[in-house]
Parts: sequence; structure tokens; C-alpha cells
Amino acid sequence: MKEKITVTLFCEKEATLISKIILVFTRKKIKIDHFWVDFCEFTSLYKIRIGYWDNETNSKTIVAILERIIEVFCCFSQNQKELETHTIILFKIPIIHNDQITQFPISYLFQEKEHWICGGKITNEHFYALQNTLTQAILEFN
Repeated sequence: MKEKITVTLFCEKEATLISKIILVFTRKKIKIDHFWVDFCEFTSLYKIRIGYWDNETNSKTIVAILERIIEVFCCFSQNQKELETHTIILFKIPIIHNDQITQFPISYLFQEKEHWICGGKITNEHFYALQNTLTQAILEFN
């Protein structure tokens, strides 16, 4: 059964990546419902959201293919129910505060001079707890 799927990915270079993403969906014969690109000045990364109708197993395949593209740092899929209960986050945290986030299901993407760039797909409850825990971190892409 087909359901609304939203794929969110983070990347550095959006110009060449858009054509690669479109090619993946074209080869799989999947029609894109919406395509949204946003830029984060704090992390210098692009957030791309793609909406389409498909089944859950195909969405896992799409995510796996998109994660293999060298410019993509991380990629997450959400069905309609998860859009209401989960948040895809990307944030910047000073290195000295990284011990505060070990209990949350997020991953370190890369390190800048004095900051970690972190991201993940977490429940809204974890997101609010993380937001309260990190008073000095810069939260982006809520």
C-alpha cells in the first residue's frame, strides 16, 4: 500500500546534487510530490526534503541509494505518522558540551574548529528534552 513518504537529507553542495537526486527517483519511476531546499548559515549545510508516494520498503531502498551519494552527509525517511511524532534535526554544539547529548539518539556528522555538527531523527519528546538540555547550542532545522 502506498503512503506519503518524506525524505530529508543534509548536504554541502546542492547545485549538482539536485540532478543526482532527480535521477534516482526517475530511474525508480517514482513521481516527486514536493521538493524543498533550505540553507543553514550556522552549519553551512543544505537541507533537502523530498515528498513522494510509495511503500515503506521502497523508501528504505531510496534512502540507502541517496546515502551512497558522496555529497550527502545523512538521509532520513518519514512516513505520514512519523512526520507528526518525530523531528529531523541538525544542530551545532560546542565540543565541551558533547557529553550532554550522549543519551539522545543523534549522531555526530563532523567536527569544525570548536563545534560538532550533529543530526538525527528523534521523537518530539526527545527533541524538547534536548532543546532544554542544550542552552548554549545552536539548534537549526527544527
